[in-house]
Amino acid sequence: MKFEIKRDTLLKSLNFVQGVVEKKNTLPILSNVLLELKNQKLSIIATDLDIVFYDEITDVKIISEGNTTTSAAILFDILRKISSDSILKFDLKSENKLSLKSENSDFNLLCLPSDNFPTFSLDEFKGKQMSLNNKNFLKLLNKTKISISNDDTRHYLNGIFVHLTESGGKNFLTGVATDSHRLSSSSLEIENEEDFRPFILPRKTVFQLCSLLSEISNQM
Repeated sequence: MKFEIKRDTLLKSLNFVQGVVEKKNTLPILSNVLLELKNQKLSIIATDLDIVFYDEITDVKIISEGNTTTSAAILFDILRKISSDSILKFDLKSENKLSLKSENSDFNLLCLPSDNFPTFSLDEFKGKQMSLNNKNFLKLLNKTKISISNDDTRHYLNGIFVHLTESGGKNFLTGVATDSHRLSSSSLEIENEEDFRPFILPRKTVFQLCSLLSEISNQM
């Protein structure tokens, strides 16, 4: 496994990874990010077993394919200290050592075998899709997340209840959150959606979605 990539390109993806990876280290592998080189692209995967972050980068020079896992936090901290627009050179020296070189810097990162990393099939997440305007959906999340409860004993309040409502002959996607002291609700108009099942969007997922949608909105 050997490849070269721009520092800013990889750092952008790893920035989102930080909000997903497991911080408590109950399972060491969950603190790692999976780097996989295959089919002329770099796949970056992170999970805490509740959320799965998946990103594909095609702007990468692949010298040899392969995969490994390394600490998401350490890699992120190293990249933040490397100057912008630098070219990163990765080389997997052994099963447990990944070399990272850039300009005058040379790092050796500890790795864990990718076989220990939880496996997910993208087909598991495929199903009926709903198209939403990202800015409108971001507004819905921002207006309701302030009332999400932090009381883990009542887990059903630790998120936003997303469901369909109807008013004046129009259909709306509505989000509601409460901590039993305050309640926030916001809606956005959508086309008629059949077979939609209401669900609770967990607190951690809400904040990760807000970060992703804000990044997308800033690029538009």
